[in-house]
Amino acid sequence: MVHIVIVSHADLGEALIRAAEMIVGPKEGVYAVSLQPEDCPEALAERLTAVLEPLAGQEVLVLVDLFGGTPYNVSARQIMERGVECVTGANLPMLLELLMCRDEMPASELAEMITEAGRESVKNLGPMFRKTMAANANQVSAGQ
Repeated sequence: MVHIVIVSHADLGEALIRAAEMIVGPKEGVYAVSLQPEDCPEALAERLTAVLEPLAGQEVLVLVDLFGGTPYNVSARQIMERGVECVTGANLPMLLELLMCRDEMPASELAEMITEAGRESVKNLGPMFRKTMAANANQVSAGQ
């Protein structure tokens, strides 16, 4: 099983875990490490280390909320030191894919898969709805 660690600003990681549990139920091996407004990067690094140290020798995939932010920078150091996988842009579809597939493939393959899942989950609904509405309007006018 690949362990999942979500590193985020505020309580986003905890919220993603709660949302995923609403859909797939409670899961083991999922952790959230949060950067709060009053925290310094060193405090976040200490909390992340406290989560990762017991997982030494096991596969870990770190999900980070924002590329280039403090959670990313702190996590990037851990990638180099511990050899864990890391993907930025954490969202609910990515976490759900991870939870459903983490027993089936290594962390490196999961990282590739969820990167694509994250891209595919972002949609601009306005043009899609306008196209559907226009098609429906054309069908109504053609039927008169």
